[in-house]
This record gives sequence, structure tokens and C-alpha cells, in this order.
Amino acid sequence: MVLWNRTEGTMELPKEFYTPATLFTLTGMATAVWFMTCVIGYLVRIGVETRKWVGFVLSLFFALLGASLLQDKTLVTWVVATVNGFLIYLTAVGVNTVSAPSATQGAASPVKETAAVIERKRRSFLARWW
Repeated sequence: MVLWNRTEGTMELPKEFYTPATLFTLTGMATAVWFMTCVIGYLVRIGVETRKWVGFVLSLFFALLGASLLQDKTLVTWVVATVNGFLIYLTAVGVNTVSAPSATQGAASPVKETAAVIERKRRSFLARWW
């Protein structure tokens, strides 16, 4: 798909954001885990430790779901899928770390955060969960 056509000066917009083909890539799964963890954490207002586990469980779920769609389901397939789940999780953690506000943003001290600052970060959609 060409997004920009130089000769005509037009731009074609994507017709689909997520497809099974894009979801079952490292980038697609890590992005899905990151978005879903942020949304669940924002809506349910869960703490940092729980968000870590939500992200980890989602990562393993997507990796094992992808493995279940393969024709050859040997023990090695499931081991590799589990390792891929860890890789998906680490990629999602990296995205979260880069996109989340810094730990000291708005805090009185880099060591001690007030309860108000912690609550403000918890309510933020992009709250750090690692």
C-alpha cells in the first residue's frame, strides 16, 4: 500500500488499522499489549504491580494464541511461543517506559513522591507500569 502518490499529489489512507497479519508480529503484539494494559489500568485504576502482571499475562496470551494457529504444534513450538511472550512483554515495557511521564515529573523530590503525585500518575492513561 502506497500512502503518498508523488505524481498525483494524493495520499491514500489506511483502510484497516489492525489485521491478523499485523497483530501477529512482534510490533503488533507489543503495541496491543501496551494499549490494552494502559486502557485496563486507566479504566480500573489498578496499581503499578497489577499493571505489570496484566501486561505479562496479555503477552503470554497473544504469544500462545499465535502458536495455537500454527499447523505444527510440537513441544518446541510452545517453548518458543513462551519465549516470544517474554519478548513481547519486554518490548511493551520499553514502549511504556519511553512514553510514560518521568517518575519525578511534578514531584517535590526525586526520592519521595507525595500521595497526590502518585494518584495523579495512577489516573494518567500513559502512567508508567514498570
